[in-house]
Amino acid sequence: MVICMDFDEKLQVLVSDAIFECEGGKSVSARAVQQVKEQMLQESVYHAKVAGGTMPLLKTLLTNACIKNCHYCPIADYCDHRVVSFKPYEMARLFMAMHKSGLVNGLFLSSGIVRDPDTTQEMINETAKILRTKYGFLGYIHLKIMPGASLEAIKDAARWANRISVNAEAPNEHRLKQIAPDKSFQKEMLPTLEGISHVITQKRLEWLERKGKVQRTGKGWLADLDELAEVHLLPVLSSTTQFVVGAAGESDKELLQTTIQFYRQFNLGRAYFSAFRPICGTKLENAPAQMPIREHRLYQADFLLRRYGFELDQLPFDEHGNLPKDVDPKLAWALQHPERFPVEVTKAEREDLLSIPGIGPETAERILKARKEGVLLTAHDLQSLGVHLKRAAPFLTLHGKPLTEEVSVRKPEPKNQLRLL
Repeated sequence: MVICMDFDEKLQVLVSDAIFECEGGKSVSARAVQQVKEQMLQESVYHAKVAGGTMPLLKTLLTNACIKNCHYCPIADYCDHRVVSFKPYEMARLFMAMHKSGLVNGLFLSSGIVRDPDTTQEMINETAKILRTKYGFLGYIHLKIMPGASLEAIKDAARWANRISVNAEAPNEHRLKQIAPDKSFQKEMLPTLEGISHVITQKRLEWLERKGKVQRTGKGWLADLDELAEVHLLPVLSSTTQFVVGAAGESDKELLQTTIQFYRQFNLGRAYFSAFRPICGTKLENAPAQMPIREHRLYQADFLLRRYGFELDQLPFDEHGNLPKDVDPKLAWALQHPERFPVEVTKAEREDLLSIPGIGPETAERILKARKEGVLLTAHDLQSLGVHLKRAAPFLTLHGKPLTEEVSVRKPEPKNQLRLL
C-alpha cells in the first residue's frame, strides 16, 4: 500500500533514522511551537559544534530504503519499517525553505543504499549540485560517501561539498562482518577511504597552486617546503569517519589503532565514536548497550593522540585492551608514571607540559610565551594562563616549590575524574 506523505512527514521519518550520524555535536529537541508542522521542522535541526559556537544543520537521509543488512541498523533491508524517500530536487527545495526561514545554515545528507553505491551517491551529489547551481547556496554541506562508491562519484561529491565522509563502522574486517555481514572492510571501506584521501589531496594541492605555494610539473608537484610549513590549516575539503562502539565486541585499542592508521594513511580530519544502543526490530536488539562513558574515554584518548603527541602504547589500556572507565586516560597515565613528576613548569619542554593533567595545548603555548616574557611568577599567573590548578598542582612545581602549598587540592581521585585537558 502506498501512503501519501507530505514533505514534513517524510522529513520526520528520515531525520529519526539519521540519528546515528555524527557531526561534532549532539542533536537537540525543538522548543515547543504552536503548529505541529513547525515543531516537526524544528526537531530536524541538529546543532553541530564549530569554532566559536554551533551551527544549525538539517541532518537527514535522502531515503531510508537500504539493500544492506547491518545487524544494528533500523533501516536494514530485513527490518520492518516505513520506507520514505526524497528526490534530489525535493530535498534541495525543502532545505532552502528551511534555510530562508532561518532554521538551518547547513546540510548534512546521508542515505540508505539503494541498488548500488554509485546510484545512491549520484542522488546525494545531485541534491548538493542543485543547491549550489540552482539556488546559489554557498554555505556548509556535508555529504556521506557510500561504501564502495567509485572514484568518479567521490570526485563529484567533493565538487559540491565542504566535507565528505564514509562510516567505517568497525576497526577491521573481522569486526565488521559481525555487525554488517554483507559489507567488506578490505574491499569497500579502505578503497573508499583511499579514494576520499586522493580527492582531498588533489583539492588541497589545487588550492595551494592558486596561492602560489606549489607548481605543477608534468604529473607531479613542485613545492617550497619552508613555504608549505607555514600553511597549517587549508580552508578546503575535509573528511571524517565514524565507528559504532561495542556492537562487534572490539576493544578500545582496536578502535584507536585503526583511527591512527586512518589519520596517517587517509588524510582523515576526525574520527567519531558512537556508543552502540540496541534498537527493537534489529538483529542486535537484545545486545547490551554501551555506556556513554566509553564513548567519552575514546574521544579523550583520540584527542591525546591527535593534539598532545601521545603514542598508542602510552595509553593506559587494561589487559583486555580497554581504557579505564573511572579515570580519564591522561590522568591515568600520569598516576602510572610517578617518575615523570613533578614537572618544573618554568623549565619544562612543551611535551612535558602536555603530560601534566590540567594543561592543554593552548595553555602550554601560553606558558612558553609567558616564560620568554618573564611573567611566570605565581600560581595566580598559571591560573590566568588557563592552567586548572586543582588538577595540575600535584604534578608540577613552580620555581622549585610545590604548588600544593598555595592551592587547596586533594590527592587525585581517579573515580571522580571525567574531564581531559
